[in-house]
Amino acid sequence: MMDVKYERSGCKQFFKKHRDDEKTIKGCIENALNLQLETGMSKVKRAVSARVDGQCVYECRINLKRTGSARVAFIVNENDNNIDVLFISSVLQKDEFTHMLERNLKEAGLCD
Repeated sequence: MMDVKYERSGCKQFFKKHRDDEKTIKGCIENALNLQLETGMSKVKRAVSARVDGQCVYECRINLKRTGSARVAFIVNENDNNIDVLFISSVLQKDEFTHMLERNLKEAGLCD
């Protein structure tokens, strides 16, 4: 199992909106991402063409139980044995999510 870290600039707003369910949401995300890594990332897509810290940015849809579904953008750092969650959104439409993610990455200065 890899450690999961959350980028403040892309996750803070989502966790603030769902403050009461933050622990459950993090558990769902960590389980889903580790499962995807173990099974070859079959339900994962490339999120944007830009790279963060030289790594490809991936995204997948995750069911967050009571909160509903969300899209999560992340990078995998195999050298550090961790996953960095860059952005979480309840917007499920792919093109709108991609636009929001690109804007967030640029504003946070994370793009290479």
